Amino acid sequence: MTRTSTDRAARSGEDELDVADLRVRQRRRFVAVVAVLALVCAVFGVLTHLQGPKLTDTQVDASAVVERSGQQLRLFSNQAIAQVDADQVEVTPATDFTVQASGDVVAVQFTDRLRYDTEYQVRVEGVSSIYQQQRSTFSTSFTTEPAVAWRIVHGADGQDDSIERAGLRGGVDRTTVWSAPRIQAFEVFDSAVAVVTDDGERSTLSLVSLDGVAVETLPLPGDGDGLVTQLGADRATTTLAFSWQPAGTEQASLWTLPLQGERTVAPVTSISGEPLSVLDWQFVPGLDSVVAQATDEQVTLIDLTGTAPPRPLGTFVALQGVALDGTGFVAATALQAFRVDLATGEQTPIPFSAVEGQTPYRGDLVAVAATEYVQQVALPADGGASFTSLIVSDDEQEARVLFRPSGRASEIEGFSVSPNGQYLAVETADATTPTDYTYTIDPTPTDVTTTVVDIESAAVVASFVGHSPQW
Repeated sequence: MTRTSTDRAARSGEDELDVADLRVRQRRRFVAVVAVLALVCAVFGVLTHLQGPKLTDTQVDASAVVERSGQQLRLFSNQAIAQVDADQVEVTPATDFTVQASGDVVAVQFTDRLRYDTEYQVRVEGVSSIYQQQRSTFSTSFTTEPAVAWRIVHGADGQDDSIERAGLRGGVDRTTVWSAPRIQAFEVFDSAVAVVTDDGERSTLSLVSLDGVAVETLPLPGDGDGLVTQLGADRATTTLAFSWQPAGTEQASLWTLPLQGERTVAPVTSISGEPLSVLDWQFVPGLDSVVAQATDEQVTLIDLTGTAPPRPLGTFVALQGVALDGTGFVAATALQAFRVDLATGEQTPIPFSAVEGQTPYRGDLVAVAATEYVQQVALPADGGASFTSLIVSDDEQEARVLFRPSGRASEIEGFSVSPNGQYLAVETADATTPTDYTYTIDPTPTDVTTTVVDIESAAVVASFVGHSPQW
């Protein structure tokens, strides 16, 4: 039968009703889905709210925490955090810290440098959000970087000297970074090593990549005709400093060379604005400053940024070292050693302890804490006919022997302490080994052995050929 126009109209009307109905059903489904999703989100939001904050991430530089004080462990939460007090935080192994909460971050700041190759566990209890009192516990752990020791190894039979690096766990990772004739001193940065070489009359200052491939010659004062007689560096600001002795003179002045920017050498000036002639100087850890002893024996704190004027801190016959924590330095008059506070200038006499029941002759020292010193001492032996040289740790209450040479023929050539105060590195050589005194900086015997000792336990942890260790 043929479909009439009436049928077509009816059919069209039905189609329009079906489309409208379909749209209504789709709209209802959409509203239902949105409602369900909103309900689910609300449920999860309520559950999250009721469960309290959760730890979502942590951030710490495992290398920086052993190199510099004041580094942070940051714990991130899924909620804004209320105030956190120090008594809510436990750090194992124990170390001094402060804590602060801001937004969704809890920052645990370590007062001192941490120990190498050590697992630290951090637990923060009673963490709540700023919106409600439901409390949570944040727990995390991290392991600090292992120690890497750099050193100079003198070449035998006229061969080049070398700079080597290796961990303390064995010699399998021992690497020769660079070799050259007559290496005098070096300083390690994150991506390069600054090295001083000389021919006995003229120094060269080079910047060497860590793989030894790229070498850049750095500028020296004037036409470069002279010798670098002391080298130091501040890693945080990538600034070099050195004592410069022009050819034909016996006096050295202090210069700086920032490795960022234009790399221009500049003299450090005295209070009078003249280039500072120096006997000795050292960088202050954590500050862009040096403590310098001028030729008149005046010791001055100098801000290398120029923000603050030079600040005299007293006259001493010897500058014995800046404390590892950067708060002071040790210097001596003819009669007494003092710890000098860099903030106040206060001078405190150091009451050194007896060593094995005797009053020793005292040599170089390093201030590793507020009242703890590592020092080389000499004890009279054989009724005063000879001396026994030792390295001791003195906390002003008692002195512990950290290192004693293995025999009478072994002599202590020098020592240093790792920046975090964990390791002592003692350089020794046989008393019959000749010393090449033509070296400008730190002449040493050809065959020097460095022994690394854990200061806390006095246990020997490593031994290697070479001297002038850096960490």
